[in-house]
Amino acid sequence: MARIRKRDLIIMFFRSFYIQAAWNYERMLGLGFCYCLIPIAKRLFQDDKKRIEFLKRHINFFNSHPYMAGYALGAVANIEQQAVLKKWEDNKPVEVFKKRVVGPLGAIGDTLFWQLLLPASAILGVLLMYLFGQWGAVVFLFTYNSIHIFIRFRGLIKSYLKGFDIIRDLSLRGTKKYFQIFKYIISFMLGIEIILMLFKIFYIEHAKTGTAVFLLSMLFSFLIIRKQKITIDLMVLITILGSIILGLIL
Repeated sequence: MARIRKRDLIIMFFRSFYIQAAWNYERMLGLGFCYCLIPIAKRLFQDDKKRIEFLKRHINFFNSHPYMAGYALGAVANIEQQAVLKKWEDNKPVEVFKKRVVGPLGAIGDTLFWQLLLPASAILGVLLMYLFGQWGAVVFLFTYNSIHIFIRFRGLIKSYLKGFDIIRDLSLRGTKKYFQIFKYIISFMLGIEIILMLFKIFYIEHAKTGTAVFLLSMLFSFLIIRKQKITIDLMVLITILGSIILGLIL
């Protein structure tokens, strides 16, 4: 029986960039997940019937953050290979694994990328634009994409080596303290950016009204967030309308 090779993992890694190409509400990333595993099916099974059974197992519902899906793909490849080598009677372990990682991969991925990495990269890019102009945008694109590509690749390889044991590394509780430190860094960067922006606006002619509107809108948004009694969409709408009204008055 042929074992999974490094080139199979590399092909699977590149395929993972298309994991959302056939996203749907019924199976979420299921079809894309199955597409990524096709090289593994070809490597492990010579019989077409067994390949079809393999693909049917993995075309069902699966969901996670798309950048974190590599942690599931690598582990599934490992578990499927173990099932063939040890001639398991059923494939229940791989189904159990997929169900167990859906929650952690989604929670960690959303927090890490959407709440931390993307805003931090954007703030860094804006700060550098004050110093180097358009090169700040280049830094933003390079920083964000290089990190998420690295995590995609690392997750795939690490999970393949660990197999089912990768679940121990996918704990939101274990990463929470690092995320909190990251939030402090983002807040510090954002504070510097606001100071630079206000300093620059202050020296622009006829910009005092805009500065006052910005400060009042920011203060109003902060107070609303502290209350936490309305939705984010409503908060944004109130802030926009409030800024317009303040701008007309001032």
